[in-house]
Amino acid sequence: MLPVIANRLDHIPFAGIRKVFQRANELEAQGTKVIHFEIGRPDFDTPRHIKDAVKAALDKGYVHYAPNDGIPALREALAMRLKLDKSLSYDPQKEIMVTAGGQEALYLTFLSLLNEGDEVIIPDPCFGPFGLAVQLAGGVAVKTPLLPEKNFSYNLEAARERLTSRTKAIIVNSPHNPTGGVLTAEQVKEVVDFAVDHNLILISDEAYDKMLYNSSFLSPASFPGMKERTVVCGTLSKTYAMTGWRIGYIAAPEQIIGAAVRLQQNIMLSLCTFAQHGAVAALTGSQECVETMMNEFARRRKLVLEMIGQIPGLTLTGIPQGAFYAFPEITLPGVTSAQVADYLLNHAGVAVVDGSAFGEGGKNHFRLSYAVSYEDCHMGLERIAEVMKMFAGKVL
Repeated sequence: MLPVIANRLDHIPFAGIRKVFQRANELEAQGTKVIHFEIGRPDFDTPRHIKDAVKAALDKGYVHYAPNDGIPALREALAMRLKLDKSLSYDPQKEIMVTAGGQEALYLTFLSLLNEGDEVIIPDPCFGPFGLAVQLAGGVAVKTPLLPEKNFSYNLEAARERLTSRTKAIIVNSPHNPTGGVLTAEQVKEVVDFAVDHNLILISDEAYDKMLYNSSFLSPASFPGMKERTVVCGTLSKTYAMTGWRIGYIAAPEQIIGAAVRLQQNIMLSLCTFAQHGAVAALTGSQECVETMMNEFARRRKLVLEMIGQIPGLTLTGIPQGAFYAFPEITLPGVTSAQVADYLLNHAGVAVVDGSAFGEGGKNHFRLSYAVSYEDCHMGLERIAEVMKMFAGKVL
């Protein structure tokens, strides 16, 4: 057979989360009640006023091509929210563009910035597409360990040791996927200083910027002089339960936005026009829906932390302060996270993600997303407790 697949995909695997989700669906088709702790999306419906805005846009005939960088009203709404929520000032005409979710925002950013062989410091563990997007853009992802006991902040000494003449950028993700870690203001400043000292571009993935429990959000771009060297990648997916809408954005210096728009012209052309009108309603309308959702996540988080604390063989070194994830470590000798995740799914009907799917730093952990109902959280954690008791008994 002819070799038809491009070499660039030789080291691009299918996502670990995808495999878990597919197996969970198979079990459900067989009649098993599966607790979906593997899915990183809010289980809430998109708020009514957002859907109503889309229906109105359809009725008005907004069904044709949109500008490559997004409709003006949406870029203006994004600029408004960035100013109100993060004290960031961006020109909606030149410094903001709309993307197909936060993931495309990251991919366009790397394609715009990286030459072949350029290196990017990325956290370990991290959201899987970080490293793969860097690689697909021709760059080299330099994985750097995090410090669980310090909110999963960077080990900057380790980052310094990994610097080379090809290092061009560093990624910050707070609140952090998969751990739920949130950097303090001092820790954000440390990464900012690191980027300045070593003349690096700072890429800030702010997908969970509204999902914090005990603090307020601080963007690296808000520090003096940092707007010029920071690329903010964001999304409406989590904040407004709009994961399927695929609405994200980039806020960055004009030169970077110009490059990303040229890529967009040749990749997607433009985003769904009527969906963008719904996004305008999300950003400019009442934010009470966000508060309501976060109150429920806080209730679930409290339950998750209490129950994990009572499960043998599991510990939380870093307490999650944002997003909707817990990342417990398996402390039983000779028991791997892959074994636990596989047994939980196939024998207990609980879908979690093996931590190794997020990098070397995720080994012996699993990610649990409490973006499911309170009742499912309770049921799923009871099942996890039974399985961990079984594994602990075998070890003893």
